[in-house]
Amino acid sequence: MSSWALARAGVSDAAGILALRRAVLAEERWFITRPDELRGGIDGEIRRLRELSRAEHSLCMVAREEGRVVGLLVCTGGPLYRMRHTSKLEVMVAEDRRGRGLGKALVQAALDWLDAHPLVEKLGLSVFDDNPRAIALYESLGFEVEGRRPREYKLEDGSYRGDVLMYRFRKGL
Repeated sequence: MSSWALARAGVSDAAGILALRRAVLAEERWFITRPDELRGGIDGEIRRLRELSRAEHSLCMVAREEGRVVGLLVCTGGPLYRMRHTSKLEVMVAEDRRGRGLGKALVQAALDWLDAHPLVEKLGLSVFDDNPRAIALYESLGFEVEGRRPREYKLEDGSYRGDVLMYRFRKGL
């Protein structure tokens, strides 16, 4: 049984979210953002949390375990009027909590929100094409491949990584 609990994120979670972001980005494996590109510090996290809480088509949740933020779910609503029906998914899980169902629980929370939301119709995401575990998770939860962007990102050593774009529509659409 898991000892973490999911909840909507609040300003009091900013330091924990920032610590999780820093740790996951330091792995330099899962996101395009490099650790040195993370900007804003604690004030930036607070600002982002406030913006997300005010946007009716966005969601931010955390998974806490013994007071520590071990998971993060962000659904960022489309910034333009013609994109208000969409939201983009971002999930982070602490390295020592992976493989225990937390990532799946976070994505499922996003899908529950999507399926109950009157405004958001489509949840999209991008994932590196060399991350079959994440792709399989998303597919198991009903996401479909929307497109691929080969060699989308160039790494410091000259190698490339591709992107897989995935989506899921709200149930009933």
